[in-house]
Amino acid sequence: MSRKIMVVDDEYEVADIVKKMLESEGYIVTVANGGEECLKKLEKERPDIILLDIMMPGMDGWATLKKIKSNEKLRGIPVSMLTALPLTPDDTKDKPIDSIENYIVKPFSKKILVHKVQDILDRETEINKMYEKIKREVGKAEAEEYKRLSFAVNRHRRLIGVIVDSTVIELKESIKNLILSQKRMIEVMNKKIKEIEDMTESSLKEKK
Repeated sequence: MSRKIMVVDDEYEVADIVKKMLESEGYIVTVANGGEECLKKLEKERPDIILLDIMMPGMDGWATLKKIKSNEKLRGIPVSMLTALPLTPDDTKDKPIDSIENYIVKPFSKKILVHKVQDILDRETEINKMYEKIKREVGKAEAEEYKRLSFAVNRHRRLIGVIVDSTVIELKESIKNLILSQKRMIEVMNKKIKEIEDMTESSLKEKK
């Protein structure tokens, strides 16, 4: 079944290019030309992922993101931000950066766009399959914790990759420290994820 993607960008030409790139790979694409239109369309349809432009008149990408993540019915939809420039720590200060899966810097090639989108969707599928297995073998509480930690690990992993890829000059100390902090957080979460997976496997072995 084809996955559904919503592209939110006030520049019609940009949205149309992204739409055609994704449709050529078999995705079903809906376009919203602003934050308000995005929220209205989300009342009627649920995409598998949202590509959300940051710089938009009226309700910008960050404000739209907050609305999406504050809605219980919508908060589970993965969101990737589109930006004209690499984001710096100052750009994301007081912004819900932990709510996004990654961000994509314009202009981007079709290869990069499809890779970033597919990475999000593939990992979501893997996590959901493991979630059902853990819930069945160990319990819902452990499964929910596994899902929460796994999605968080993937968000942090992608954001670190974007920071490193978009930095041409030597990394400033603040960014180095940010990356080290994120890596330590990932290590802790991965340890807990492994414990839940091992618990599930042990349960399966005991039943054999």
